[in-house]
Amino acid sequence: MSELETKRAAIADLLARIEGLDPQDRAVLDQRVETVVEGFDPGAPEPSEPARADLHRMIRDYRDLRDLPADRANVRLAEKGEVFAPEDDA
Repeated sequence: MSELETKRAAIADLLARIEGLDPQDRAVLDQRVETVVEGFDPGAPEPSEPARADLHRMIRDYRDLRDLPADRANVRLAEKGEVFAPEDDA
């Protein structure tokens, strides 16, 4: 299991406990995790409730890790001179 998959599983477990979801109902839980991760606002203040604060940090870490490969790919392309300014797209 990759680090990204491990983090997503931890988010699912905590979300199931917080929201009272059945951890065996993977379809519902996966959809809920996807909704929460995509709707996450990184600029929002961390919740005061400990479990929600943990979830907030887990989602932030997950998204940072998920988005990292794209950043690395962009750096490699830029180093090769293959990244162009938007006005070059015309």
